[in-house]
Parts: sequence; C-alpha cells; structure tokens
Amino acid sequence: MRSLNFTIYGQPEPPPKLVPLQAGPLTLLYDPGSGMVRRIKLGEREVLRGIYAAVRDRDWGTVPGVIQETKREIGTNSFLIEFTSAHRQAEINFMWHGRIRGSALGEIRYEFDGAAHSDFLRNRIGFCVLHPISECAGARARQTRIDGRTVDCRFPDLIEPQIFGQSSFRQLRAVAHEVSPELWAEVSFSGDTFEMEDQRNWTDASFKTYCTPLSLPFPVPVKTGDHIQQTVELRLQGTIPSTPAVEISSPRTSELSLTIPDVPRAQLPDLGLGVASHGEPLSETELARLQRLKLSHLRADVRLGCQHQAQLAQWFNEAAQLQSKLEIALILPAGNVEAEDTVKLLHQNAAGLVRVLALREGEAATSSATLLWVRTRMDPCGVPIGAGSDCNFCELNREQTLGRLGSDKVDFLFWSMNPQVHAFDHMSILETLEAQAATAQSARAFARGRDLVVSPATLKQRFNPVATSTESTSTSGDLPPQVDARQLSRFAAAWTLGSIAAFTEAGLRSVTYYETTGWRGVMEQTSGSPLPDKFPSAPGEIFPVFDVFEKLAGFRQCAVTRSSRSEDVIALSLFSLGKLKRTLFANLTGEVVQLRANCPTESKTLALEPFATTELDHDKQMNFTNRYSISISAEV
Repeated sequence: MRSLNFTIYGQPEPPPKLVPLQAGPLTLLYDPGSGMVRRIKLGEREVLRGIYAAVRDRDWGTVPGVIQETKREIGTNSFLIEFTSAHRQAEINFMWHGRIRGSALGEIRYEFDGAAHSDFLRNRIGFCVLHPISECAGARARQTRIDGRTVDCRFPDLIEPQIFGQSSFRQLRAVAHEVSPELWAEVSFSGDTFEMEDQRNWTDASFKTYCTPLSLPFPVPVKTGDHIQQTVELRLQGTIPSTPAVEISSPRTSELSLTIPDVPRAQLPDLGLGVASHGEPLSETELARLQRLKLSHLRADVRLGCQHQAQLAQWFNEAAQLQSKLEIALILPAGNVEAEDTVKLLHQNAAGLVRVLALREGEAATSSATLLWVRTRMDPCGVPIGAGSDCNFCELNREQTLGRLGSDKVDFLFWSMNPQVHAFDHMSILETLEAQAATAQSARAFARGRDLVVSPATLKQRFNPVATSTESTSTSGDLPPQVDARQLSRFAAAWTLGSIAAFTEAGLRSVTYYETTGWRGVMEQTSGSPLPDKFPSAPGEIFPVFDVFEKLAGFRQCAVTRSSRSEDVIALSLFSLGKLKRTLFANLTGEVVQLRANCPTESKTLALEPFATTELDHDKQMNFTNRYSISISAEV
C-alpha cells in the first residue's frame, strides 16, 4: 500500500489530530495545526462551524501559518490554549499570538495579537467566524451594529449575492442567532469592523463573518511594526437545556446504518470530463480506457482569435471515438472578434456538439452582448446555448442580481465549482458537499425552468478571478496552483462520489468533472508526472476517481441515501429498468466505519476504510472494495 504525504496549513501530513474540548455545555474541536476551533456544538446541534484567523495576501490568497503551541490546559469543562502562528510567504512576514479560553459557563473567548515583520500588501488579516448553513439558513438573527443599533433579521434562505457594500449583515459589533425557542448564541467582535458573507456562493457550508468590510479599498499597505489586535467571544443567552454534552473524546466506533431503497428516486446528471490541459492527444490505450466510462461529453475551451483549428478537429475526433460529444466553452476575446474559420468548423461538426457555453474574457458572467454574438452565429447549429460564469456560483448570482446576466433566449445556466476557494484541509473540502445542492436551489429560483449545468467541477481553482496582481506566488519545483496531489488519491474519489450524489439530488442536467489525463485528470499520462516528488503517480496510472465514473457508466436511474450520521457515509444506488443493480458507498471520514446496509432482501455489514469508495453488487450479492490501494496518511 502506498501512502501519500500532502502539505496542509504549511506542515507535512499527517497533521496533528483534532483535540476535543469542552466549555461547560459546549463541545468543540481544536486543530493544533491551524489554531482553528471548529464544530462548536450544544448536544447534537451545531452552534458555530468554526473560528479562525487568516492572513490574506493582495490576491486573496491564504498565507499558511506555522503553529507553535506554548500552553495547553484542558479541564473537564474548561480549557486554555496559547500559541504563536508565523506566516511567511514571498514578501509577507507576519506573526501573531493566539489565546483561546473556554469557561464552565459555556463562554469561548479567542484573542489575536499580531505584528508585521516586513512591508507588504494585504487584503485581510484577522478573525473569521463561521455559522453552519443547515442550522442557520432562514433562522432568526439579531445584529448589533457599531453605532449601537439592534437589527432583527434572519439568515438568508437562498444564497445572498455577494455585492460589495450590500451585505445584509454589516457594520457588526455582534451577531446572535436563535439556537432554540428560548436560547440564543451571540458572537461579539472587537478590534475591527466586521460583516458577513454567504459562503455558499463558493460552496463553503457556512456563513462567514470576517473583519475589514469589502467596501473599503484594498489591497492595504502594511508596514513593519504595524500591530493588530482582535477578540471574538461566544456566549449563550437564555435557557440552556439540561441534556448532557455529547462525548467526543473517544473515536466514533458505533455502527452506522443505512437503508437502500428498492426503487429509483432520481436520475444521474450527464457526466463528462474536460479535455487535458497539457494539450497532448489521447493515446490508443487512453481512448480504450475512457471508452469504459461511457461519458456524455468532453468539455473543450475554444478561445476565439487564438484557437488552432487542428486542435479543435482533434477534440471532435476524440469525442467521436469515445462515442460522446463536445461541450464547447466558446470564449470571446475582450476586443473585436475574428473567428470565421472557427465558427465554420463548429457548424461543420454540429452533430458532435452537445451544448455551447457563451463566455467572454474579462466578463464575470455572460453579458447580453456576448450571448447575442454567440447565438447569432451558433443558432444554425441547433445546439443548446447557455449563459453563466466560468468562475464560481458567486459571479453568476451577483451578475443576475445586478441585471447584467445575458438571460434572454438562453437554454441553460451554468457555473463552475471547486471546494478550495477559502480552505484546503480535508474536513473543509468534505463540508462543501453540503453546500453544492444549495447553489442549484438558488439558481433554480431565477432559472425560470431552464436546465442547470456545472462545468467544470475541479479539485482546485483553475484560475483566481479576484486577483489584483499578475504575479505568481509559486516557485520553481512547486505544483502549479491548479494541481492538488490528492487528485490521485481515494480522498478525491470519495469527494467526487459525494459531489455526484449532491448534484443528483439537486436535479442538475449535466456536470463536467476534472480532465481526461494528467495530474488534473482521472489517470496519468503515459509520460508520467512532470514532478514525481510532488505528484507521485506512475506513468499511465489509473486514479481511484476513474473507478467512480466506471462504476456509474451506463446507468441513469438512481437513488441517494445517507447513513445515520449523514456527514459520514453517503450511498448512491444504481438501477437498470427499475431493478436495483449496485450501490456505491463513500466513507467521508478519516476513520474505519462499520456500516449496516439494509438492502431490500437482506442486510450486510460493511467495513469501510478511511475515504474509501466501496461497491455492493446486488446481483452477485458480494462486496467489492475499491481495487486501488492508494491511501491518505491524514486525519480529518
């Protein structure tokens, strides 16, 4: 068995285990690798998703910190932890002291005291507080503004557009929400002005309250010696239930249960892959492997004015050999467009097109002018033409709210998605599965019955849509920022199966994932990894995520079910002509899970390895675990 080591929070894997803590009736987890406290709960109910401090550079990149703990005092219902966190990257050198105290009264106080040791530009330094979406979406809330006013309100149900200066939670000194009819949780802030954004715009499963309003100019110069102090406090107000705190100090060893349905309840989206960004054509071996996936389509980005006709012809040929079609992202230049040859080639191969995504360089989302240009020239092809964003749901949501989305005579809406805009650890990535369906729910509110398409869904951001500089912070020998070594791990396979299940429940028409080959694909190139020390794949290696698509190949009818701990195990059952054929399970934890699967005819107990995808073949009545033995040496 091969073990992969990754870097998270600037430290080598495996990261320190999360430390269970208790503050009176509240339980929580402390991450000694980042200084973050997360999953603050009252019994089984989550009160806060997390509290952490971030150093964000001028391009909104998160500069990781190296933690050195100086004090840890943990009692039965209280605690005190102190540490220093050093953030060094490029010109940035910033260090802060953290102090976290939890009292027996159910109060948590987090202090931040930092200083700059170099001159640099920053967009944000300080605290972020995360409220969970399942408990808070639509819940009653109360804001205390910096001028002393109190504003009664609710958390948004649908995703609130991210429009600078227009957050419904702004100028905050404190924010409280209703935990139960007689109990509220209040978070107060000091040291800066805070406001809240709906992080579901980027598929984060939280509402984030952060320091320094976006309405203020950025980036901001920081000088050597500049000092920053902030404090966040959590208090419960009202009648606290007498229910004892849930024990979290021991591993979760209890058996989970899950009931597999005997009839289909949904339909899988059309599933496709992106063409490889390395530009090399598919070999005969690669084509033969990809044919097993029975893909609906391949996505290809066609940049008008700089697209080579031979490459476009190659993509049409490869799609035809895979018995699929091309999904074209037609990207217009910012200036004048000269593309007669490309448009002619698209017309000639119209039978090989499944849809066209209308885009233009420099636009956050498809404008009416862009849509008109594409529709005027592509209507004769008779293929669906969509409007949307190549960035995140955030841009689609904002542009349609501002009336700048080209939505007239559009056949579908689209957006791209990745789980690592704000956080990069395993737990945060897996939490995004909860928010993916929320993007579809909000899009459907303004889609007017049109199909919804996600293209592409990738493990890392393909580009930074909010960068304020053109300089790259990566150095020679590092993986490109679009590449995550977890692409070749079973962690990626588990997250992908969870993502497909989430979008299936949301009723999406189509989802495009990853690429065909290479370190952003479902298998390695024949030539192997360009950086084998950082991306340790073998030449031609099939990644575990390939197996997920292969197990889904040829199926459309399905049903999604979750275990008795819904965030731990998800199952996708597949049917043919209404008959149950197989069920795929994903263990979304870093622990071995014992699962009792109640099938229509019998029950089975499965031992799911950490981050494993496992198959139950209902025809053979046998269990098959993922045949790929790649593991991740990491704790969630």
